[in-house]
Amino acid sequence: MSMTSGAAGARHLARIHGTEEDKVNCPFYFKIGACRHGDRCSRIHHRPAFSQTILIKHIYRHPVREAELRAAAEGRGVDTVDPRRDVDVDKAMEDFLCFHEDFFMELAKFGRIDSLSVCDNLGDHMVGHVYCKFFDEEQAADALNVLNGRYYDGRKLEVEFSPVTDFREARCRDYDEDGCSRGGFCNFMHIKPVPMALIRSMEEDVEDEIRREENRAGVGTGTGAIGGTGVITTAIATEIETEIGARGRGPGAIGPGLVRGTGTARIGAGAEVRAVGAEAEAAIVRKSSNSTSDEEVGDIKMW
Repeated sequence: MSMTSGAAGARHLARIHGTEEDKVNCPFYFKIGACRHGDRCSRIHHRPAFSQTILIKHIYRHPVREAELRAAAEGRGVDTVDPRRDVDVDKAMEDFLCFHEDFFMELAKFGRIDSLSVCDNLGDHMVGHVYCKFFDEEQAADALNVLNGRYYDGRKLEVEFSPVTDFREARCRDYDEDGCSRGGFCNFMHIKPVPMALIRSMEEDVEDEIRREENRAGVGTGTGAIGGTGVITTAIATEIETEIGARGRGPGAIGPGLVRGTGTARIGAGAEVRAVGAEAEAAIVRKSSNSTSDEEVGDIKMW
């Protein structure tokens, strides 16, 4: 009788684990990997010792939060910030795509990426969070060990394992469909959409880089194109802009400042449009202006 009741109790605990019925473990930390109560939460946050997913905390510079910081520095209240007035939507989109590419290409050095998610939330416990899910736990561990404590754009990376492996449960469906009534302070993930054309382009660059490494090791001969060429063809750029426009982000989001490269994509004057190939296909090419070494740390530090 006791064994039967014990088994039933274990099944009950397993069923309610990470749900609102669970009065011991925090359901939000289990689903989202973040909790608005932080260490003050009355429930337990079980931090995994290993996971396929790593969390890079508060690394994305959210344009609205940046506008609030500028307002505070100017002596204005943050409540005076109007995103429609104080945020350049096109530049914000361009900055985000360069940021996403930076992290995708850097993290792909450790293994195949299942998903890379950047939070659009504004709550203090989630703003700027980046989640990367690898196909293998060992790859995630390698990424955490190498990246934790490094610097990106002058900011120190704080990396930890995340319990989130099913992003379908973590993301806000209202945000994905038409808009969340809670705005940026929703406790579910508002994952910023990335054009599939850009994802495919980066995945192809990663595969080409793998082939190049194999060639270096003597596995084959010849050369492969790598992401470091920093080129987006007109066809890809058009497809990206079409997809962004379809989401209501507005035209012109992909301008000559968007640069394809690996690890140090920059924006603005560091890029120019050149003719590529016999067809003079317009493409975007980076002129890298970042020559700092890995040991240097400053406002322009990338990796």
